[in-house]
Amino acid sequence: MLRQSIPPHQQPLKSSSSSSDNDDLNISRALLLDIIQENHSLYHMEKRDRPNNIIRVLVELHQLGATQEQLSLAYQYTRHETQLIRPSNKINESNWKEYLGTSSLYSDYLVFFDNQLSSLGLQETLNTYFYSIPNSIGSQLQPLVQLSFGIEHNLPQIITQALAYYATSYLDVSNIMDYCQDHSVTTKSAQHQQSNIANKILFDFIASDQRFDGKIEGNNTFHSSVKLLIKSKYDLIKTYMTTWSTLSSNLSLEQRLDTLLTTAVTLAHKSSRQQGNSIELDWFMAGGQLIDSVFAIKKLIRANNDTHFINLLFLSILSTFVVQGRPTQSIHMEPKMNWESCISTIIQSAQPKSILALVSILKVTQHVDSEPLLYLELANTLAQFVLLDGTWVKGGLGWSK
Repeated sequence: MLRQSIPPHQQPLKSSSSSSDNDDLNISRALLLDIIQENHSLYHMEKRDRPNNIIRVLVELHQLGATQEQLSLAYQYTRHETQLIRPSNKINESNWKEYLGTSSLYSDYLVFFDNQLSSLGLQETLNTYFYSIPNSIGSQLQPLVQLSFGIEHNLPQIITQALAYYATSYLDVSNIMDYCQDHSVTTKSAQHQQSNIANKILFDFIASDQRFDGKIEGNNTFHSSVKLLIKSKYDLIKTYMTTWSTLSSNLSLEQRLDTLLTTAVTLAHKSSRQQGNSIELDWFMAGGQLIDSVFAIKKLIRANNDTHFINLLFLSILSTFVVQGRPTQSIHMEPKMNWESCISTIIQSAQPKSILALVSILKVTQHVDSEPLLYLELANTLAQFVLLDGTWVKGGLGWSK
């Protein structure tokens, strides 16, 4: 069973200065746990496309060396975007699958998963509930990001929040996933030839496919737009999913994930636009969500048992690309600032979304050796974005091309 305390070797919040007193470290840890408790009992995990990333933002900021003032400011920013919950006990072991996708029952699912984690422990809870939930791409797979974060930092309350988030944002795509072919890996030469298949499908095929023309508009939320896309373009999406699963079949699981990581980075690069003296960034493609999803699945996937997660990831990327207007242009931001300056600028802004976007890019640089200038360019774009008081655009930059 997971421990309620944070083990010393996995402290997600540690002193940003090696010369700090132990008292400072203890205050930071105590503060984090207090905020986790408050967040757990009071706030929903999402409010109209805005994930509740309070804890992730604070942890990442602290690890980047933010001051207490910057941490406090970021906390206030994120807290303003939360929604209060009212816990109850409607969900139980007999009916928990009946209410999947009912966002109003988040607090009920939270109480249920709190109890299950306490009695079953982590692994059995995941096996019984998380891995048994049918295929879903709700909330851009951000519940998986939250779950991976909770497991990595050994935070039980974050884990149960993620499970409740996953259950209540459920968007069933099982019928589409049934058309994905599962083949075995063959030769290394074939693996090499098909390493960029996701980019090819998105940017060579889907970008020019007129059958995707026409803005997809749901009830003014990304979730409803994706749901409408899946319903209205079911046969077309099914065809592209079959194409993806067939053409990527010669890649190992790790290679498929790396391919999708490259695609997620490419989309982040295509998600910016210069507007006069300011910069606009696409809310759903430049904020690090897709990149974070790749890393989350890398941690959660169980060998060959969970290949469907990779196909879900591609479907999430495809859906995001189409709903956001299939953007193809981007700002070419000649890197004028080094990494240290970019990081310092973004930390000082205390803007939660920009901070998480930066952290996602930093994770890529630690995982991939190629194209360091591209990652620095992305960091420069983010730094200029906060300096120029840029705008996050939810409606999709691709629709105005």
